[in-house]
Parts: sequence; C-alpha cells; structure tokens
Amino acid sequence: MKLKPKLSRAVAGYLLAALIMLPILLYLRFPGEAVRDYIKASVAARFPQSLPSLGAVRPSFLPGLAIENVTVGFRGRPEAALHADGLTVRPEALALLRGRFALLLTAEGYGGRAQGRIDYTRLFSFTGPYKAQVDFRDVRVEKCGWLTDALSRRITGTLKGTVALTGAPQTAETGTGNLDFTLTGGSYPLLENLLGFEKLDFAKVEGKTSYRNGALRITQLILTGETLRLSLKGNILLAELTRDSRLDLTGTVEIPAQNNKRVAIAIGGTLGNPTTKFL
Repeated sequence: MKLKPKLSRAVAGYLLAALIMLPILLYLRFPGEAVRDYIKASVAARFPQSLPSLGAVRPSFLPGLAIENVTVGFRGRPEAALHADGLTVRPEALALLRGRFALLLTAEGYGGRAQGRIDYTRLFSFTGPYKAQVDFRDVRVEKCGWLTDALSRRITGTLKGTVALTGAPQTAETGTGNLDFTLTGGSYPLLENLLGFEKLDFAKVEGKTSYRNGALRITQLILTGETLRLSLKGNILLAELTRDSRLDLTGTVEIPAQNNKRVAIAIGGTLGNPTTKFL
C-alpha cells in the first residue's frame, strides 16, 4: 500500500521535526549537576590531595562535554592551582569502531589554548595502559599559580610546546614521557645574585626533557638573552611537592658584554630554592 503524497510529506515533516527537537530536549534535560558531581568525585578519589572545582557542565556538538571554569587546587596550597576557562572532551568515533576508547580534548586558559588526545589500549576500558599527547600554545606562564608555587617565584613569558605521556592510571608514577617547549619574551627572577644579575631576562628559552622512574632528565635547556646565554643539562628528582624536587644540573653561562666570557656552573638544591656553584 502506497502513502498519498500529502501524507508522505506529513510523515517526513514529523520525522524531521522529531530529529530537530530530540537534541534540543536532550540539551535542556541534560543532568549537568549530576555529571559535574560525578567528575569531581572521580578526580578526588584518584588524586586525594586535589581540590577540583567545576563550573557549568553541558553537552557539546559532536557528542561530548563542555565544562566551564575548571580549577584543580591542592590541600594546604590553595594558591597552587591549575585553571582552564573552558574544557571540551569528546570520544573519537574511529577508536570506538576498533573497540577502544580515545578522548579528544580542547582547553583554553591563561590566554592560550591546548589540544590533545588520550588513547586507551584495552578493549572498552578506561583502566588499562594509555598514551596521551597535548600540544599547547600562547600560554602566559605568569598567570599560572601552580607554576609560581613550584618555582617559588613568578616568571613571565609566553609558552608553547608538546607533552607526551605513556602509562597506566593506577601507576602513573611509573610512566614515561617527554616535554619539548619554548618560552619567549620573559624574565626569571633569581633568589641569589649570579655574576651581577638579579634576574634573567630572555628572548627565548628552549627545553627538551624526558620523564622516567620519578625523575626528569633535562637533555637541553638553553636560555638566550641580550645580556647572557645559559645552557644547562642534568636531572631533577621529583618530589611530592614540586618545589622540593632535587636539582642536579651542570652547564655554562656566556656573557657577550664581557668578550663572550664563559663560566661553568653546577646547580643543586631544590627547584624552589636552587644553589649555584662555579666550577
């Protein structure tokens, strides 16, 4: 039996209206508060020392979640917080077709933007090994409270780079990773005078690091400015409080104004309170 043309158009119209109304109704009825409470509880359970705070949570286009004002603080150090004005998380369809989860993330904060993805290797599981990569750019580091707390000083500059991690959620400390970054147009205050300098003004800082077994290996750290050039390499043994991480670095300082005088140095102490020795 064939439908009459007018009836067929009416049925098609109702179906089209339903398809349009369905996402609107889902958006309006989305349990944002329940999802927000679940995310906060999950983060707090995984990281007991953290103090997560989230703004509004709503569904986003190409199904996912859009979260406003994401802040992660730490107990006893409320000023040492990480913040994003907005965070969008959505699954990747191709990974689902292969039976695995992959999350695509976009965040904005500190004047910059970050994009990344997390790939889980077990079938339909978030608990197994993962690989993650994040690219970031235009980040104003002086706005980051966590970095100021970690270094016990407020540095300035614009940061871009890439971080890659491999590990498992249950044993994050045994994972491995790499961080390559460039910091431009900033200043690094010194806690003690270095060859007559009280701060290091730089045009560019380039760094290449790797992480393994709780230690950060600096394979390249080059600071270039009008008044000096600093080159360092070595290791940082990470501590529970980042500012207490132990330094074991060596390198050279080159001063153009003094006929490119070069001085060998060793830096020890902690990240928050380094000590410099001339070799």
